[in-house]
Amino acid sequence: MRLPAIFESLRDGPAANLHLGAGATFTLVVRGSTYVMVAITGIVVARALGAHDRGLYSLVTTVAIMFAALSELGISRAGIYLVGRKRCSLQELIANDAAWILPIGTAWVAICLTLGLLRPAIFPADVTFIHFVVFALGGVFLLVIAFAEDVLLAGGSVLSYNAIEFAEPFVRVALILGGVILLGIGMTGVLLGWLAAIILAGLLALYFVAQRGALKPFLRPRLLLSQLSFGLRGYLGYVLQEANHRLDVFLVVAFVGSTALGHYAVAFGMAELLWQIPFALGVVLFPKASALSDDESAQTAATTCRRALFVTLMGTLFVLATGRFLVTFLYGKEFEDGVTALYILAPSAMLYTVHKVLGSALAGRGMPEVGLYSGLASLPVTVGMSLLLIPRMGIEGAALSSICAYAVNAAVVLVLFLRVTHQSLGDILLINRGDIEASWQTARGLLARREAQEA
Repeated sequence: MRLPAIFESLRDGPAANLHLGAGATFTLVVRGSTYVMVAITGIVVARALGAHDRGLYSLVTTVAIMFAALSELGISRAGIYLVGRKRCSLQELIANDAAWILPIGTAWVAICLTLGLLRPAIFPADVTFIHFVVFALGGVFLLVIAFAEDVLLAGGSVLSYNAIEFAEPFVRVALILGGVILLGIGMTGVLLGWLAAIILAGLLALYFVAQRGALKPFLRPRLLLSQLSFGLRGYLGYVLQEANHRLDVFLVVAFVGSTALGHYAVAFGMAELLWQIPFALGVVLFPKASALSDDESAQTAATTCRRALFVTLMGTLFVLATGRFLVTFLYGKEFEDGVTALYILAPSAMLYTVHKVLGSALAGRGMPEVGLYSGLASLPVTVGMSLLLIPRMGIEGAALSSICAYAVNAAVVLVLFLRVTHQSLGDILLINRGDIEASWQTARGLLARREAQEA
């Protein structure tokens, strides 16, 4: 299928009409492209800064990312569900979101700049005022991007969503690579390049939203209560999921230092590459599932999950076969200590597939709290095993803790999906002959369409 045909199938429209295959494929291509850019940036940063400063870079950017994740409260994601169920208009959603972002963002900037000036003793000595500026502005613009992307998905705009997803890493790779290679910038320059990319992507996101509604804050209390009612159930789960995914960063730096964190960041980043497949599917599946009947949503999710698991299995085997070569070739011998952690983390993509695909389908049925249940079960595993293993095993202990927590997380989501939808385990996990035949027919159809267009 040529790009014009793909774009035509992804034009703005009701979420129920989203083309799951085209939307997920396009999102995956964009995510894959952005991940390559992020990987290139990470390689250059790692080689230019060394393991210690690479670890500090991860720490600083993680704080900004976590603010955006934790302050959103599930409000913007709830908007996708409410618009899909026709309980509010897109304009009402935009106005309510803006009324939330302004006070929260202002308070965050004030807190960060105050702490940067006072410099409490709890912060490491190598965290400077400029880092607090990155905390402040990076966090606010990441929050803007998160809200804008959910507004666009609520309006069925997969193209604009992916334009924002592509813009930030594209600008980042241009600024950081140009700065490192041409100007020889150090840690501060790299962080400012990251921040500039976030701000520019945030401005682009505001532009896209402004095309679909007025950017005028206007709080509708009843709508906010509905957003909070749905959103907080998912938000509490998201907090726990983020803790599962990010807590190891802080525990590694606390127990074994910034250099080890640099090794771990490289291992986790390479393992996370395969996460892009279920992530892309979840992005499109949630708004679509919100607008489908429960039976249609369950069947779509089961089919999507088993096919995605097969693809991620192939990718996992590839990473296991080539991991050592890729780490040393791309990042250098200095990062070889992260290879074992990569091998441990590689299967995480399959576990994340179960969590993301089935969790998105359940959220679309009005059950966003599934992430809360799985997070409550898996977070104690993360904390307990990390405290036990990281001091003894270093980053390999962090990797073991993470993969065990992901397994518990996926198991809880799977059990809940089975109980709610009454799908069979085989229908969810095992690819079948029908899937292969359907994929073959789809490929033949696309090839025939392309040949007809070229004739």
